Amino acid sequence: MLAKDIMKTPVITVSLETTIEETAKLLRHNRISGVPVVDGDGNILGVVSEMDMMRKAIRPDAPSIWKLFLWEFTDIKAHYEYDDIQRRCLALTAGEIMTSPAICADENDDLKKVGETIFDHRIKRVFITRQGKLAGVVSRSSFMKLLLKNKEA
Repeated sequence: MLAKDIMKTPVITVSLETTIEETAKLLRHNRISGVPVVDGDGNILGVVSEMDMMRKAIRPDAPSIWKLFLWEFTDIKAHYEYDDIQRRCLALTAGEIMTSPAICADENDDLKKVGETIFDHRIKRVFITRQGKLAGVVSRSSFMKLLLKNKEA
């Protein structure tokens, strides 16, 4: 079985400019936990999830001034992580708060591979592409429905 056999379409999307408030309402109204951020051509730029929203709502652990001072001499990766925390905390749009890149798979990928991707990355969904463009989504609930369907058969 392939990803395209169980992917859900159409996929609800947002643009880079969609406000965080609009994105949150979209998630709640549609009872979904994440939404892809796409450009006008259907390219997937990132994903905004409930966790991204929570990071903004719940004050992130900001490093102390001493830790920042020590980072200056030791850990350049930590600088980028701090910048990312700051960016998300100050975000006003989907483009500013999104996690990028989004985890994707091709529509012709084996379903086992898609499931392993969800499992290995500890994510709730994988966006499915067709020739590099958004075509659908496979979520954990897609696998649950398939499992129940197979049990009934």
